Amino acid sequence: MFTEIKINGMKIYRPNDFTPARENVYSAEYTAVNGAIYADYLGWKYSDMTMSWDALPYAQRQFLMTLTGQAELTFRDADGVERTEQVIITNLTQSATRLHDALGFDLWQGVQLGVRFIGIHS
Repeated sequence: MFTEIKINGMKIYRPNDFTPARENVYSAEYTAVNGAIYADYLGWKYSDMTMSWDALPYAQRQFLMTLTGQAELTFRDADGVERTEQVIITNLTQSATRLHDALGFDLWQGVQLGVRFIGIHS
């Protein structure tokens, strides 16, 4: 089991149920005279997603809070292949709930980070 991802090179605990789905990407769609709809297949990309964590250490939460714009996300996909993808950060939400682990370190609950994948693969 893979327990970490990287965002801009920073190791972050792997989000809950982290299984990026793939979707097909098409260019212009057009309707033929007979009513059939056609589109040119360009390739596939990972679907937009919201990553969520039950709890994160303070340093990882703080790092996520600094993210804006474009970032680099590295992870192992469902096939076990390590991928590095360009993403756009769409939102960051968190609850204000703080707790302490067994060693007394701060953990933050309910952190979510939305990402939109940019790259298209053929």
